[in-house]
Amino acid sequence: MILYLLIILGCSLVIAASVSLWSGQNFLLLFGLVALGVVFEILVDALVSTIARLLPAKCADHTKKVFVVSAKEKKFYEKLKIRLWKDKIPEIGHFTGFRKNKLVDPQSVEYVDRFLLESCYGEIGHFFSLFLGFTLLLLYPLSDVWFALAIPVCIVNFFLNIPSILVLRYNSYKLVFLKKSLLKKQQRKKVEEPTAETAVADAEKTE
Repeated sequence: MILYLLIILGCSLVIAASVSLWSGQNFLLLFGLVALGVVFEILVDALVSTIARLLPAKCADHTKKVFVVSAKEKKFYEKLKIRLWKDKIPEIGHFTGFRKNKLVDPQSVEYVDRFLLESCYGEIGHFFSLFLGFTLLLLYPLSDVWFALAIPVCIVNFFLNIPSILVLRYNSYKLVFLKKSLLKKQQRKKVEEPTAETAVADAEKTE
């Protein structure tokens, strides 16, 4: 979270300073407008995420083609060294009642299913935030200065949402693999567990 805040602050300063030099307008005024734009983007992202979680669970089914992650895609994420930086991406699961930055019960199929569901909701929210963040351009009357401020803020918001999507998809691949492994264990357990009839038969043999 701190890293993201520093990135946002740094980008805001650069945007305000650049437009101030170009337009000759007061830096503090421009920085204030950029800050308003940042707040607007955060509110849009939060609203989109909230609406996404109101969708029926079938819309966030991890078996749908759009959510399925191939082995080739997973290798691409590994080439990006995603393991080194994925934990630095802000995770706001505490606002939705389900944290996605740590496996709490990796032995439960039900828990893994819930994790996959929440990950798909997260993907939906971040995907639409990529584009709905550009509604910032409609916030103020059209002007060259406002566009010079707002467009960079929208672009920063766009690129800050992408890493979250990549992390969610990378984790989904591992979760699907984990779920398959748990289901196989459950199946083996059922085969190995004696039925009531075989238990009686074994007991009779020992008499």
